[in-house]
Amino acid sequence: MMPILVLLTGLLLLPVSDQAPIDNNFDYCQTKNISWQGGEEVTYKLYHTWMLGSAGEATFKVKDLGDRYYVSIDGKTSSAFELFYKVDDHYESVIDKKTLLPLSFSRNIHEGKYAQWDKFFFDQKNKKVKGSKGWPNKPEKPIQYYDKELSDCMHDMISIVYSIRNVDFDKYDVGDKFDIKVFVEEEYPLQVEIGGKNMEMRIPGLGKQMTHLIRPEVVSGHFFNQDTKMDVYISADNNHIPLMIESPVSVGKVRAVLKEYKGLRYPFVCK
Repeated sequence: MMPILVLLTGLLLLPVSDQAPIDNNFDYCQTKNISWQGGEEVTYKLYHTWMLGSAGEATFKVKDLGDRYYVSIDGKTSSAFELFYKVDDHYESVIDKKTLLPLSFSRNIHEGKYAQWDKFFFDQKNKKVKGSKGWPNKPEKPIQYYDKELSDCMHDMISIVYSIRNVDFDKYDVGDKFDIKVFVEEEYPLQVEIGGKNMEMRIPGLGKQMTHLIRPEVVSGHFFNQDTKMDVYISADNNHIPLMIESPVSVGKVRAVLKEYKGLRYPFVCK
């Protein structure tokens, strides 16, 4: 996957290590939403160290549908970056308002010459998921359908991001870790480390901001080297909005920075 969405969701983490101490204060089975609301819309710009200007943008939108939220993500490369690699991705998640667990998830990705779509329908009560996937550029390849058993309280790539924004940082010390679970064609147990609290950081375009730092570890592969650490700076106000995300990749370093925002639940002040 192109780093534009890998960075902005921060979800490709390493499986939980048996050697790492886990703090289970974070209840991802039934998370009370106190940090965001329907109508929130945030846009991030992505930069790469070997490129002048922005490599792309991604926009996150939340809609309130009564007893559930609809969240969409649209990520696209800039016209300059498309000379090297073009990305046009769309992600959707329908999230239960009471638990913040997903009811359904879909993604439609076009990255370079590769295209794929996925759909997941979650049955949280019976711990099951129905999935399907297809390849628009390969009509000869049949659509795959599957059913899988899940452990309880399963998140998707989007719902876990919005759930984590409700973490109570007062319950953690720097260095503490908590575990989460995400389904992306298969189930992944994941780990997030508290890297810092109430840190003053200069965020490009936003000035100095008080932030909390979380450090997910990324899966090594085509874009990320082994033992790579991702730094996610979250606003230390009540919004807990990701302000900047940084990570080294196989070649150079990438950074995602909050560009625009509206509809936040609480006032956000740029200093």
